[in-house]
Formats: sequence, C-alpha cells, structure tokens
Amino acid sequence: MKKLLTFILLCCSLALSAQNTAIQNALKNYDYELAIKLISNERKTPEMDLLKAKCFKNISKFTDAIKILEELFKQSTENSIVYELADCYQLSGNFARAKLYYFMALQAAPANRFARLNYVNILYKLKDFRHTISECKSILKTDSLAVLYPILGDSYLQLAKMDSAIYFYRKGFDANPDDYNSLTKLTKLYLQTEKYDLLVSSTNKYIQRDSTNQQINQYNGIGYCMTGNFPKAIYRLDKLSRNGDSTLLTNFYLGASYMANDDYDLAYKPLQIAYNADSTSHKLCFYFGKACVKYGESKNGIRLLERGLGIITPPDSMLYNFHYNLAEGYQQIQNIPEALKHLQLAAKYNPNSKMTLYKIASTYDWALKNKTEALNYYRQFMLTQGKSKTDDSNKKNTSNPNKPELGISYYTIAQKRINELVLELKTSNKKADSN
Repeated sequence: MKKLLTFILLCCSLALSAQNTAIQNALKNYDYELAIKLISNERKTPEMDLLKAKCFKNISKFTDAIKILEELFKQSTENSIVYELADCYQLSGNFARAKLYYFMALQAAPANRFARLNYVNILYKLKDFRHTISECKSILKTDSLAVLYPILGDSYLQLAKMDSAIYFYRKGFDANPDDYNSLTKLTKLYLQTEKYDLLVSSTNKYIQRDSTNQQINQYNGIGYCMTGNFPKAIYRLDKLSRNGDSTLLTNFYLGASYMANDDYDLAYKPLQIAYNADSTSHKLCFYFGKACVKYGESKNGIRLLERGLGIITPPDSMLYNFHYNLAEGYQQIQNIPEALKHLQLAAKYNPNSKMTLYKIASTYDWALKNKTEALNYYRQFMLTQGKSKTDDSNKKNTSNPNKPELGISYYTIAQKRINELVLELKTSNKKADSN
C-alpha cells in the first residue's frame, strides 16, 4: 500500500512538472494563447492568475487582463499587481485610471526610480505639463536621468515657453549626442527663434556622427542659408536634391541660396518644385516670380509677383470693412480717438465712401468740438454730392415713402451745419481780435 501511494504521488509530481514545463515552453516561444489555455487547466492560485493576466496583456487583451488583476487587487495590494494594473490601463488608453495605480505604486515606494518614471510618463500623457515639469525637476535633484530632459523640453514646448524648451532639449542632446528626436525638435526651435548659428553648430555636431540623415542635413543647409553662407548651403541642399529630395524646404532654401548668389538659371528649377508644393506662399511667389523674370519668363514672373502681392496685401475693400466696423465698435464704447483713427483709415482704403466722410465730420463736430476739422470734412462730404449714382447717400428710400431721401437729408444737414460753423468761427475770430 505504501509503495502504491508513493507511486501515485510520483506520477502526480511528474504530471505537474510536465504541465509547468509546457507552460514555460509556451512562454519561451511567446505563444501566450497556448499558455493561457494551459494555465486555465491548472489549479487556481494568485500566482497563476497573475501569470494569466500578463499573458492577456501581452496579446493586447487588456480588458481580460484588467478583470483578473482587479480581482487579485481585492485580495492583495502587492506592487506587482498594482504595476500590472497601471500598465494595462495605460496600454488600453485609460490614462486617468493608470495614473491612480501608478500613484499608489509611488506612494508605496517613493524613492523607486521605476515608479517615479512611470508616474512622470502618465502625467505627460494626460497633458498635465506643469505637474510633469515639477515631478521631473524633483527627480533630477537626486538622480541625473538624461531621459528626463527631452520630456521637460516637450512639456515646456507645449506651454509655449520656447527658451526653456530649447534649454532642456540642448541638455538632452548634450547628454546623448545620438538623440535624433531631441535634435530635430531643437533645430525647428532654432529656426523659429532665428538662432541660426546654433542651428548650424548643433546639426554639424550630429552630421559628424551620422552624415546620412536627410532631415538634419536639410536643417544644416537652411542654417547656412540664413547665416549668409550660401556656398555651404548650396553644397548641402544641392546634394540632397540630387539624391531625390523634392521637399518644399530643401528646394525653397536651395533656390533662395542660388538667388542670393545671382545664379537665377540654377534657382529656377528648385523654386519651381517648391512653388508647385505650395502655391499659396507669398515668399515663394516672390522668389519664383523674380527667378522667372530673370530667367526670361517675364509674363509668368509678373503673374506670380502680382499673385504674391495679392496674398500679402489684403484688398482695400477688406481693409475698409475692418476699419469701418472697428470705428463703430470704438464709438459704442465711447473711445472717440480710436474711432476717429479707424474712420480715417476706412476713408483711405475707400475714398468713395461718402458716409465715412460724414461720420468723420460729425465726430469732429459733436464729440471732439473741433469746428475747423469738422468744417473741412463736411465740405469734403458736400463735394461728393452727385458724384456717384451708385452710392447709398444718393439713393432714394423706396421702402418707406414717408421718410425723406437719405442723400437729401444728409446733404441738407451737412450744408446747414457748414453755414452754422462758418458763422460760429467768424464770431469766435472777431472776439479773439477784439481781445
């Protein structure tokens, strides 16, 4: 009987060992679905459930993994369970829930680097940039983790603090010269903030390590162009162009560099490529238009230059509408000087607007009590009488026959006021002479 019992126990042990070996083999071969099936046949234990949850996580079945982990969390708050829950919630896109569990892990081990980095990461994903910055700086007080510099740069960039973003991207790049992503963001900021010398030096530093990176070579060429070193800009950008780079930036700055060297024939092709990529840019209209004129395509050049002028300068009618309505807004808040300024600008962009002249006159007259300027503008207004049959001030009011014609009423009022102002000015001049 004793021998039989020993034999049975040995068989069970061998069976369990074989099953565990099968699970381990499945995990070693990344066959997580098979591992899940094998684990499901095992006796249910917290360890097996945790392993099963990890398998579900590894095949992106986060809901199934979370369900198991939440049940385990009710029984135990071990950090291994907390981390897995946080990770699953993060991978499933539920960052708020992930933050909760990462925070719990951090509370359990405040000095744990893994916990702190995960908490920073989830703060950034939640776009809580101010707290991300605060946590990163707190870690850097005691731990020189270069990986935090790009995160700080990104956070400051999102808060539109360019100088701080540049500072931390530079620290990140200095700490890791192979950090292409930080350098790319840094070069764009250098270009945006017109720090062209730094743009050249930082890209040169990277090119010494990797001369094949197209984007870094592109920004290096742009930097040389913007610092006035056109031969080096042409060398760098022409090389990219010959290798098939048809991007707008490469061809625009290559063309601009040729133009600066008075090589208009060579500028024509890259500027044409750039213009075809973006025909709405007034700069491209100007550069390509100028190249066309110099190249002998005068009509095409004129067309492009006129198009560029139209893009960069709004039509007078639009400017008139802006200023006229700005004046009305300022009048409503009783800011008379600003209202008058915009009325005068409206008159400049639309000299045929009779009512603008009338409003300027009445503003000088009643609001500013400037009789001389009021008289001047009333007289300008009267000169427009009968000038244009299409102007509103000459149209009859057909919708309301009981109301007098707009043109007649305003011109009548203006003429009457002119007569009064002439008399008032004469009287005041006589009084001044007698004194």
